[in-house]
Amino acid sequence: MVEDDRELADTYSVWLEPEYEVRTAYSGSDGLTWYDSSVDIVLLDRQIPDLSGMTVIQNMEKRDVNDQKAMLTGLEPGSDLAELPCDEYLRKPVTKSQLRDAVDELRVRSDLDDELQRHFTLTSKIAALKNNDATDTADTVDALRREAEQTRARIEDQMSDLDEVRKAYKILE
Repeated sequence: MVEDDRELADTYSVWLEPEYEVRTAYSGSDGLTWYDSSVDIVLLDRQIPDLSGMTVIQNMEKRDVNDQKAMLTGLEPGSDLAELPCDEYLRKPVTKSQLRDAVDELRVRSDLDDELQRHFTLTSKIAALKNNDATDTADTVDALRREAEQTRARIEDQMSDLDEVRKAYKILE
């Protein structure tokens, strides 16, 4: 959890701690200090005074860590969301159940292959942008939809290939 509002960060940590081990950083630079391969999920405020959430998440992305990242922010998503290296975009305020559900989903996603993870990331971004009233994101949503459809097609091809392998094994039995 990287959140500069200490009270909010501590509340989120309490909500998650019964089920998850939570590390809390109250600044972007502290978040980068403890960020390593033992981290599974990052919840990151987009507006942090010392380093922006964008800077923090871009620095995290440069490291070889297989994790899921969620922006947790009061900012309305814009067309830059397409390029933002996050897997989920949550708008504050969030309830305890919304936060726990998002973390649970990100945990499940982390076990999926890269194509499925990418598909979920794209559909999450589409959903975040669809909830945005701004008209300047329509082109971004269309581009994300096209990429999601291409990703889904690759997944379906992989599933078809698996079905062929299964059929071949049945023939050999």
